[in-house]
Amino acid sequence: MAGKMTAAEAFNQFIHKFERSPQAIDKSKPRIIHENDIIQKKIQIREQDYNASIVAEYSKYLNPYKTLGKNSPIAASIDCDEQNLLRAYNLFKAVREANSSIGDINTFIKLTDIHSPLTSKDCYTTGGQFIYLQCWLIFAQNIKDFVPELVSQEENMQTVFTLQFSPFKTFAFSYQDKEVMGAVQEAFYPAN
Repeated sequence: MAGKMTAAEAFNQFIHKFERSPQAIDKSKPRIIHENDIIQKKIQIREQDYNASIVAEYSKYLNPYKTLGKNSPIAASIDCDEQNLLRAYNLFKAVREANSSIGDINTFIKLTDIHSPLTSKDCYTTGGQFIYLQCWLIFAQNIKDFVPELVSQEENMQTVFTLQFSPFKTFAFSYQDKEVMGAVQEAFYPAN
C-alpha cells in the first residue's frame, strides 16, 4: 500500500507544516480576542493595568531610593536584598571557579544550598516578589549565566528555604514569571 504513511512519517509531516506556520514563529503571549467589543476592551484594560503594576513594582528594584525616597526603610531593605543576592551569586561563582582551578574529580566543594537573609523573607519565599530580584540580576546586572531560585525543603517539620543557582539556559520560569520578565524587558530593556 503505497498511499499509507507510518505514524512517524505523519508526525514528521505535521511538525514540518507547524514549523512553517506563522504561529510557530510568534513566541509572544497569546492574544485573547473576544467578539464582544465591551468585553474585549475590558480585557485590554486589565492587561494594561497588570503591565503597569509590574513596571511600578520593578521600578522599586531598579532604583529603590529614587522610587521610594532616600529615607525609605523599604528602599533600604530592597537595596540590602539586592546586595545579598549579588553576594550569594559571587560566592556561588567563586566556589565554581575554585573547583575548576584548584579541585579535581576527587577533591571539590559541593555547593548546593546558600543561606541568605533573602530565604527568610515571606515576600520572596511565598509572596511572589522574588521574580523582581531575578529580573534585577538578569537585566540590571547583566548576569545571564545562572538564575537564582528559592528552594523549599522540610526540616524538623518546618519549611526552610535555601538559595540555589541553576543554569540560565535550562531554567524553566513559570508562565507568570515569564510575563513579568517580558513586561520588565519591554519597559526597561527593549534592546536586550
